[in-house]
Amino acid sequence: MERKKIFYSFLSFFFFFSSFVFALEIENTDQPIRNDFVVSPGKIEVWLEPGSSTVREFTITNRTGKNASFKIEIEDMKGSRDVEKPVVLLGGEKGPYSLKDYLEPEVSEFSLDHGQRVRFFFKISIPKDAEPGGKYGAVIVSKVPPPAETSNGLEVSVAERIAVLIFVRVKGPVKEYGILKNFLTPKKIYTKPSIPLKIYFENNGNVHLNPYGIIKIKNLLGQTITEIEVPPFFSLPDSLKLREISWERKFLFGRYTAELFLNRGYQDIIDYKTVSFWVLPIFPLLFFFAIFFGLVFIFYWIINNVEIRKKQK
Repeated sequence: MERKKIFYSFLSFFFFFSSFVFALEIENTDQPIRNDFVVSPGKIEVWLEPGSSTVREFTITNRTGKNASFKIEIEDMKGSRDVEKPVVLLGGEKGPYSLKDYLEPEVSEFSLDHGQRVRFFFKISIPKDAEPGGKYGAVIVSKVPPPAETSNGLEVSVAERIAVLIFVRVKGPVKEYGILKNFLTPKKIYTKPSIPLKIYFENNGNVHLNPYGIIKIKNLLGQTITEIEVPPFFSLPDSLKLREISWERKFLFGRYTAELFLNRGYQDIIDYKTVSFWVLPIFPLLFFFAIFFGLVFIFYWIINNVEIRKKQK
């Protein structure tokens, strides 16, 4: 009797696993050969109650020009105070807002021919005793090429990895606290009409935030000449995030002021900062000075010639 139970349990598991594997939805697409693969979207955000679950999906497209095998892994991630590394993948390490134990991909390995696109599903399950706040992880899609023999006879392989970032907010009382730390431009004087504007946002809460806003550009007379949208961007807990916005025009000349109105992404709180800069294009300035000195020379020449004629008379 006990053997039958084990047999049927194994059989049930086998059919369940098989159906899970063959549930992959693969379609053929017309793709150019790019020697890469594409994963979309790059970020998935969900809100869940403790004890609830949901299924999400993303797509993987093979553009390598040949059949390729892919591997799926789960890792935790965290924010950083280093603006050059806004997201840190933790490998086998557990993060402060760990999510990897609650992510379940439908398969761990599969292969695609060139041009094939697969819809990949994974399940997010939050336990009943989960504390309110943010939980963060990543589904890592890797393409590991066959081992290649090097000149010294050793076999090596290089894995190409793309991460789908998963943002989960467990509903309940949370600590939301972010602030606009700085708004600046690297230089005070520019010679080209392309101005980089840098926004530094700090998150000291226990959930990620999606700040957004608008930048108003004013000329020397205080008139608003344009408005630039700052689309929502994510900021993980315990991190400093840099968001760069570029303002470009065909021609700029003079002193300008950029005013930033940044919504923190919660309770409609708006932070405000300004930065001023000059745009002095080289060629227009050279042209201006050439005309100026040319006029001065002509004026000086006329005066000298008029004085000489007076002396002759």
